[in-house]
Amino acid sequence: MDQLLKETRWLYEHLLDSEQQHAIHTFMENKETGHDTEALSIFWESDAEIGGIGGYSLPKNPVQNPFPGGVKRKIYRPLQYAASEIERDVAFGSRYIVQYAGMHLEAVAREYLVQTQTLGILRNYNSTLGKVVHQISSLQTLNETSIQSLFQFVSLYNMSKHEVNQDDTRERLFTSEDALIAYLTSRILGVYLLTSIDLKTQ
Repeated sequence: MDQLLKETRWLYEHLLDSEQQHAIHTFMENKETGHDTEALSIFWESDAEIGGIGGYSLPKNPVQNPFPGGVKRKIYRPLQYAASEIERDVAFGSRYIVQYAGMHLEAVAREYLVQTQTLGILRNYNSTLGKVVHQISSLQTLNETSIQSLFQFVSLYNMSKHEVNQDDTRERLFTSEDALIAYLTSRILGVYLLTSIDLKTQ
């Protein structure tokens, strides 16, 4: 965990609980010893405990699309792609996992504003995650940890879309641990926002 980006380290320390932290450690230990099936099983169990729809419950082959259209497609399809990358090769797909996790949270955050603001659908249909999080923060409807976690995630999401790794000490911009933390963060915050507006997560 020494190579974590400062944003993912903050999320690891302030948002993830001890069981979720343990799941990431165990995942990495099993991957390093070649026990990929055990690693994935433990991680998906942790994902399932968050509740709602997540990678644990979605087909890992993106060709199988359980959401042909509508709000659920925008919200959950990115999680399916993230889950596919986690199953295939979390180290190689780490940047994509962060991107897909961000797409999920962006769709959830937009829906949160649509449901909580008058004419929200007109103002927030194409807003970026950063703009939406600033608007959500101004509403003062969420707890401080969630708001700070959203801002930390915005930085990660922006990096995944725009930055290249220029640190010679890092093989990749995002490590496997960064990607797994980002994924769990998006799930935790996604479920929190969706339940806050009573949008069914199952």
